[in-house]
Amino acid sequence: MGMPEIALAAKQLARAQHSGVLGTHSTSMPGYPFGSVVPYYLTPEGDAVIYISDIALHTRNIKANDKVSLTIFDNEEDDSQANGRVTIMGNAMCVNESHIEAQYIRLFPQAKGYKQTHDFNFYVIKTERVRYIGGFGKIHWVDKAYWHQEKQEWHSNVDGMITHMNEDHVDAMSLILKHTLNVGVLAPKMCGVFPEGAHYTDGDNVWFVPFEDVCLSAKHVREQLVIQTKQAREALSPAIEN
Repeated sequence: MGMPEIALAAKQLARAQHSGVLGTHSTSMPGYPFGSVVPYYLTPEGDAVIYISDIALHTRNIKANDKVSLTIFDNEEDDSQANGRVTIMGNAMCVNESHIEAQYIRLFPQAKGYKQTHDFNFYVIKTERVRYIGGFGKIHWVDKAYWHQEKQEWHSNVDGMITHMNEDHVDAMSLILKHTLNVGVLAPKMCGVFPEGAHYTDGDNVWFVPFEDVCLSAKHVREQLVIQTKQAREALSPAIEN
């Protein structure tokens, strides 16, 4: 695999997971790293978004030193050494952007209640470098030039796309989930769409279905969804007919 393919595999693994280990520089034990588990999502550009409390120890650490890491791993494999994993290294900065909050709430609706405490804020980890291990012998450094996607208008305006899918194409999404992940859900909802794939939910679970190609436009996203729907219908048509 070339570096673009390696970066895509690493990013799709990171999008398929929903929590990681945040590494910060300890202020109470200078010189030692401090790890904590946090939910996250990746922006379309490839930066990680976390939602953390001002009183949390990791937040205090970030305010003292914004250099952090986020380690993400696939916990489906029995052999932890064979699991895919990604470590994102970058600088954490507090942000206040409505589309970031909207996407986070779509993926983690329980976080709505955190706003009532008044001390939770969104932080974006601006990626500088990525370490990707795809299994034994598949070990790579991924420079941000290959990881980063240029910001496009559709990245911040996915609401219409998501609403359209949820109102008009529930059957297609159900087929896609059944075909790609063998998940049987009659009324899934799309809760996120990114250059590398889309997230779906049934209210309790979230699944990520990757695209075959990185999408560089809203038109490309629609084409990928049409392809996935067609493939699912063709693969599942005997079962549907029976």
